[in-house]
Amino acid sequence: MQEQNHNCCPPVEISAQVGVLLLSSVMETAALDFKQHFQSLFQLLSSALEDPQSKTVPFYALKCLTSMVEYVAEEDSPHFTPLVPKIMAVVRALISEDEDKACEGMELFDEIVECEVGMVTPHLPDLIQFSLQVASNSSLGDNLRVKALSFLQWLASLKKKSLLKQGLLPSVIRTMLTIMATPHPGGAEDEGDATTETQSPISLAAQVLDILSLHLPPEKILSPVLECVEPWLESTNHFQRAASLIAIAVMVEGCSVHIKNHHLPALLQIVYKGVRDEEKVVRNASLFAIGQFSEHLQPQIAEYSGELLPVLFQFVDHALQSPLQEASALTKIFYALETFCEQLGPKLVPYLPVLMEKLFVALSSPDVHNCIHVKELAISAIGAAANACESEFLPYFDRTINLLKQYIMLPHHQDTLILQAQAIDTLGTLARTVSEDNFRPLAAECVTLGVALLQGEDPDLRRSVYGMLASVSCVIKEEMCGQLEPVVGRIFQALVSEEGVTVHYASSEVPFLDFDEEEEEEEEGEGGERGEASSSMLDDSRAIEGYTVENAYLEEKEDGLNALAEIAGNVGPGFVRYIDDCFREANSLTEHSHEGIRKAAICAVATFCRLWYRWLREAGSTDLEELQFLTNSTVLSLAATARTDSDRNVVGASLESLENIFKSLKGTEFKLAPQACSSVLVSLQDILHNKAQCCGVEAEDSGTGDMSEYDSVVLECAGSVVGPFAVVAGGEAVLPSLPQLLSPLIDRLAPKSSVPTGLLPLVPLRNCWMGWVATPVSYWSCTLCS
Repeated sequence: MQEQNHNCCPPVEISAQVGVLLLSSVMETAALDFKQHFQSLFQLLSSALEDPQSKTVPFYALKCLTSMVEYVAEEDSPHFTPLVPKIMAVVRALISEDEDKACEGMELFDEIVECEVGMVTPHLPDLIQFSLQVASNSSLGDNLRVKALSFLQWLASLKKKSLLKQGLLPSVIRTMLTIMATPHPGGAEDEGDATTETQSPISLAAQVLDILSLHLPPEKILSPVLECVEPWLESTNHFQRAASLIAIAVMVEGCSVHIKNHHLPALLQIVYKGVRDEEKVVRNASLFAIGQFSEHLQPQIAEYSGELLPVLFQFVDHALQSPLQEASALTKIFYALETFCEQLGPKLVPYLPVLMEKLFVALSSPDVHNCIHVKELAISAIGAAANACESEFLPYFDRTINLLKQYIMLPHHQDTLILQAQAIDTLGTLARTVSEDNFRPLAAECVTLGVALLQGEDPDLRRSVYGMLASVSCVIKEEMCGQLEPVVGRIFQALVSEEGVTVHYASSEVPFLDFDEEEEEEEEGEGGERGEASSSMLDDSRAIEGYTVENAYLEEKEDGLNALAEIAGNVGPGFVRYIDDCFREANSLTEHSHEGIRKAAICAVATFCRLWYRWLREAGSTDLEELQFLTNSTVLSLAATARTDSDRNVVGASLESLENIFKSLKGTEFKLAPQACSSVLVSLQDILHNKAQCCGVEAEDSGTGDMSEYDSVVLECAGSVVGPFAVVAGGEAVLPSLPQLLSPLIDRLAPKSSVPTGLLPLVPLRNCWMGWVATPVSYWSCTLCS
């Protein structure tokens, strides 16, 4: 340490560069071993960040800090926080010199928000202004701007209250809209398109607004966004008009209740106008908005079907007739059509003949531009129509099945694989929607076909098959027992598979400093062979830096878990021989890094637990001790996940799973272990009082009246658990915590609440009464009278 301190202190420039390089190399692999020296190291690196004689020393000081942040303890934070302005200054200097190094330096911000965002709170306004400046500078490269926008995404979810308190929200909104209105350099097809999933500044800016809508109270985010976009809607700049429509669209999911109650007619008029705009980019943005409205504003949006569907039909006709229709435009047209039709339900029936005729034309015409893409979209739309109309779809059933068979039986080819997978998806939808009597003649053939296709190598095709087989199990139920072995076995393989995993190794090259370059060139000729040998040795011993996994393999695991749980429920006791292995495999994925897999695994574990317990009781088994232990362990795990997971969808799934388990145990002699009971109570109290991890780092400052709509949904899920839990645990166990459990729910009835919950508090109260009659009534009476 003393030697490092001596080397890193100017004015001896070469010594300082060597010292800080050595320190960064050590920190990269052994930062935890230096934890007791962090405070002195922060002082040392503070000087290195301000080195006036070198551009290299501050950069490697950033790399040191990036490696150390993960291990910074609470007592170290006061020594790290003063470094933040210096860190910004170094990154700002790097931007003008070397954007790649600036990107690498900004990884420190990523580490901070993932580990301890509180360390930057005192400098939050400066950090946000810095990020906005970088993100909005179109002369900079996309990688650097995306880094800045990604940091803003984190802050939007983790420091939402500070954004409001410090008046930073308006500048964030204006900057995001400005970026979204920038013409895309990629070409005409993507110009101004913020709806794509690519990691571009334009799409990231739209995602920042989306995240703000999901984490802020609706009236705090929607009103300022509408104020900003209102003048742009009449602008002569078509990119500004498109950006305005996309901004409205990304508000819908997070502000759906508020929009349905206060803004829907006015916003629909804006979208109608955009659909008729002469510029393609504006029309595409309007179609995206229609899709978002259809997905999140039900049932109110269905009242406008007479106005919307004819417009969408016109777009489909034009798409099928135009030889130059781009794939992105086609996707948006069919996205809007499919989403709206599916959400209409039975109200789609009067329009079904016209819709199906257009979709059959799309499938039968060989001359349509982007032919494969059009057919894929049309097959998906047929599934949506069947899902909406159910038995009313029967007149089109036979013709649809014949068309699907053509695509399912296509020879295996990469170009047509997507058609095969989509046809299987739609086949599964038909199994769920038309009557069992109509689909049953096809069921055995579907299972045989599915088992054969599971041997393929494409994960997208396999997960389509998982979904189709789960759907068919709804029809044939216990008759599927004979085909379970290959189905369950293949899903198990997918759950444990490491296919699609790419290992990233640390660089095998020594990071020579700039002052070594001349010496490096001199030695290059004479040291070629030695260098090759050294490189070969390094290849065998490189440290693993990280992993990436292809989305298709992650989605296969998620869909496989969902399929297993559904098949188990449909097949019944015949599935019991697989239940132990299924439970074990699903339980191993409840802490997976991917939130979708965590959610599916949690739901599957709860389903297997409930089914297993029910089957054994129905079979008259008296030896339930092991299963009771397993159920208590599951309750413990779900309660802990609800309290500690940062993803609200995962937390919601955990709470719903707890509710379902408790409901299934009602009327049984199941004994909830004291530890499980205590864990559930702690989790419910933390969630109801906004202290759980998913509520964000500032949640302890928030009241129930200052919540986003998504936060409100999590609170409702927690409230729904209280009653069934009280029934199983007994009123005596719940009674001491009853005031803490019910007071937030009662607050939700107050006028200050931005999202009404109706009679939600009365539901857990009623069920508490069932668990323990007298005292909850007296508590409720006292609360109402106070």
